[in-house]
Amino acid sequence: MDVGVSVNVPDVLVVDDGHLRANWPYLGARLRAGLVDHDLTVLFASLGAGQRIRDLYGIAAVPALVVIDVEPDAEDIAALTKLEVVAGVTGCAELAVAGRLAERGIVFVDGSRGRARSQAEIVIGLMINALRQICGWHNIIAAAGPWPHPSWQFTDHPSYVNGTVCGKQVAVIGMDPVGRAVIGLCVGMGAQVSAVDPGVEETDFQELGARRIQLDEVASVADIVVVAGNWSTPPLTGAMVARLANRALVVTVRGGGIDLVALRARVLADELFWATDVYESVPVAAGDPILGRNNVIHTPGIAACTREANLAVADILTANIDRVLRGGPPLRWDCVPAFTVEDTSGEPAGGPAADELINSIGAAGGHP
Repeated sequence: MDVGVSVNVPDVLVVDDGHLRANWPYLGARLRAGLVDHDLTVLFASLGAGQRIRDLYGIAAVPALVVIDVEPDAEDIAALTKLEVVAGVTGCAELAVAGRLAERGIVFVDGSRGRARSQAEIVIGLMINALRQICGWHNIIAAAGPWPHPSWQFTDHPSYVNGTVCGKQVAVIGMDPVGRAVIGLCVGMGAQVSAVDPGVEETDFQELGARRIQLDEVASVADIVVVAGNWSTPPLTGAMVARLANRALVVTVRGGGIDLVALRARVLADELFWATDVYESVPVAAGDPILGRNNVIHTPGIAACTREANLAVADILTANIDRVLRGGPPLRWDCVPAFTVEDTSGEPAGGPAADELINSIGAAGGHP
């Protein structure tokens, strides 16, 4: 849809930043097909530099807006006078316009649950790579062949936590869908798991098999710290990072849950091992001292970049938009907390039912 061209008003308007196919190659087609299957009309619009959602003709009559890598501002929301629901992919849009949406009773749906399984599996991959030095051994073999080993019987890094996930003390910061999935995977591998999230009920910790701890207890219990929390989770401060035990492994798939500057300082001092998919800023400069170290493993922001995540996000958005436009509430676990509404399905928010949805959607891309 070209900005400035009058069109018939769709039930659902999907707005992206012009990079939908590059960043979300499977999402668009899946979302369109799902909405059409629910007898909803859908139109896609890509915004260029300096263009805003409010500049689209016919925008006032649109009842459902999906934003993909675009953040609406207050004027955009004001222009959508018939708006009933806004849906996002990464959970960013609710921060800037939350108050405006709440004032008008507009629901915000967060589709990021569909990315949880992909992000959780990257956590485990980074964790095992760090513990067993897989990337380092790959580089040695690729450069010079497999022989000689420095030791026949022990080839992990003795200066940092190493070996199996089984038996390790793992502390997970944040029990959103990513954190919950990480806890389940770690418990299944035999780790002793503790978790931090003040907004979660005690029964959820028990059901997941994790021990509840406070943020200031992380340093005293953890061999491995996993930062998986979302924007609402209290972060590990610089002072808390300073107290983490020497040799500990820190795994980060979200930058908001920890003081990355403090973490970087301890990593550069050879005190901690860092396995990460996020950075203070991107791209990382070619001469950055964090590169090429034997106590750092990197992936370039790929935690949620899978076909399964694309499909699952599309299905979550489809299902919730359809529920709202037909007069019902969205699924409670896909609502930003400020906009949570009572769900007539009778399912609780979070807990085993939510975890089953995460698992099934992450595996098959099915509708919730």
